[in-house]
Amino acid sequence: MTAKYLRHEYTWSNHCITGNVLGWGITASSCPRNRGLLRELEKTASAAEPERAGGMPVEELAFVPDCGFVKMTVVPWDSGDDNRKNKKVYLYQPEKPAMRPGVYLAPEGVWNDEPGDDSLSPVEFPEMTGNPEDIFIEMQVYDRLPEFLRAVFWCLFEKKQGLNFTAASWPKEEFAANARKLMYAIHSILPECLRKKAGYVSYTEQPVSRESFYFSKEPCGENSIDLSDFSKQEFPPVTSGLEEYFFYHLAEFLVKKDALYEKFWSEAEPYLKSSTGGNEERKLFWLFYIFCQKNGKESLPKSELLPGIPELFYWASREPALGETAKEVCRQIHKGELTREERESYVRALLEGFTKRAEEPVCEELEWLLHGVRAEGRKPFEEGLSLIKEKNPVVYALLLMRNTETDGSWQQKIFQESTSSFSRMAGYVGRLEKAEISPAMKDQLIRAGIGLLNQDLFKKQNYMQFDALMLRLARKEQWVEILKEFVTDQLAPEAENLTDEELKTACYVEQLLKKYEPLGTAGVLAKERKRRKKQALPAEIAEEGEPAEDYEVLEEDAWEEPQPGLLKETLIAGCPQGFLTGCALYLCNYALMIGHWKIAMGMAGMWLLMMLNYYYQTLHKKRRYPFWKNLGICILEGYVIELIASLFLSQNVRLYYFIILGIAAIAVQAYNIFRKRVEEEEG
Repeated sequence: MTAKYLRHEYTWSNHCITGNVLGWGITASSCPRNRGLLRELEKTASAAEPERAGGMPVEELAFVPDCGFVKMTVVPWDSGDDNRKNKKVYLYQPEKPAMRPGVYLAPEGVWNDEPGDDSLSPVEFPEMTGNPEDIFIEMQVYDRLPEFLRAVFWCLFEKKQGLNFTAASWPKEEFAANARKLMYAIHSILPECLRKKAGYVSYTEQPVSRESFYFSKEPCGENSIDLSDFSKQEFPPVTSGLEEYFFYHLAEFLVKKDALYEKFWSEAEPYLKSSTGGNEERKLFWLFYIFCQKNGKESLPKSELLPGIPELFYWASREPALGETAKEVCRQIHKGELTREERESYVRALLEGFTKRAEEPVCEELEWLLHGVRAEGRKPFEEGLSLIKEKNPVVYALLLMRNTETDGSWQQKIFQESTSSFSRMAGYVGRLEKAEISPAMKDQLIRAGIGLLNQDLFKKQNYMQFDALMLRLARKEQWVEILKEFVTDQLAPEAENLTDEELKTACYVEQLLKKYEPLGTAGVLAKERKRRKKQALPAEIAEEGEPAEDYEVLEEDAWEEPQPGLLKETLIAGCPQGFLTGCALYLCNYALMIGHWKIAMGMAGMWLLMMLNYYYQTLHKKRRYPFWKNLGICILEGYVIELIASLFLSQNVRLYYFIILGIAAIAVQAYNIFRKRVEEEEG
């Protein structure tokens, strides 16, 4: 049986027919008017390299998207008066693109030059036929077919450089024929989508990256296979039992001419065509394993499968075909009992290989494992939970948020124990914050918090802690609505019936609402408390006028930083400290200027002690700026004082400057002490 081929000639010429004005391009073709196709072929031909040392023709097979595979014969060619080192490339293109090996591997040889004629007539060649098994036996790779397949598939999937077939025993003139024969056998066992990647160069003395396979007499690349002594060829060890399983059974199907070989590739090829991610070879291992399981082949030990499952979950999150494969693998694992060692290995693999994309299947598998451990007893279950919490707090938090409303689940039990009080709820929320708290879990926590509030509506500490919880959960708007309901529906209607202590707490809740909505509250509870205070006063005092409306200052939150005080108060209280900071800066600079660094160190230590003492004093204030703001104010004041002092050239003026500032600082501090004493006596 023969097939017809179009011919194209690529070289340097002044009459190239591709439109390249420099002369490089196709100079003769069986379809000279198809400029688009010729330009694509020109790109492929321009990358081909001739063999300069021996001057022998080199055959190369390359895939061109517009016309399928083309066969090229590349020969060195000296052109021009100065005999520049160029090349001629003879291209054979099937008239009807086909992907069977017998079509695109048959052409060989060159044709005679036809000067002055741009058009070349098509030619016919007999198709190559033969049994791939016989070729593998002839090439002495049949006895180690699994290893040979490993090298071929590595090159097609993971290659960064082509696979180098070396054969020192082959004569140079036989390289093209032997390479064609071996590549015919390789292409015969590959599916169409992989066959497109399997181009080759028949002979070279340099590493090749443009095609997947290349042949040479001596190794010239990092990845080479010696065909002359393949029985002693060393291969890297397999990375997993799954990899060994794939190549062993794939070779077995080939040797036994099992119909399962073609069946597998017919099922896997649609996936390979649609897959856009990397690691296709390892994904293929999983597809093949499940295919074998469905067709009655033996299973791998679970210890061989467990380490790779997190990676499979990651791939399955975006590829539906692998999603079904992952589910089938999990069903295989769930069929039997896992030993303690396998269970621990599986847990560690899931925790270490966890990714956000594989969150759901990883949590499902861990829940299945914990369910089995829970049946064994409380102690193993708690040890398993502790291991998860220690190794991956994010996964532990995700597990805690699952099934909290399912009766009898361990998550529900932990949730109920952790929401029995606000203090326990604080620690529970802290654990959940390792992962993103879901809206459903936030709603459940809020419902539990409302339940705690309803247990004792007049426990002020509960409102303080629940306020912090709601802000922590970023539910301020919802918290405002809850406060409105408490104030308007429960507390305000009963204002006259509340005891003084209950009314005090109710006023706190009303003031808390007013903090978030200053114009949205009527102040009913505050008015009721003011009325009671007025009634308790002596008659002569009450006649003088109503006392000013007094709201209690909100106490410090158990979960939040203290509320900031007024800037004016902070500046007045920190003025003396700023003066001391300015003095310390000036004296340190002066000591360093005259060379007394020890005095400078002493002054710096004294200033540090003064700042610590100042911080200790601010700790006792209910309303204060954070310490770092106080520190910044002091340093700023000190720097300004020291800068102004440096502007005075006269030492006397500088002395009077510091005396005046010192007297002012003493006066301010005396005023602060006097004011504090008055406040304490009035309180």
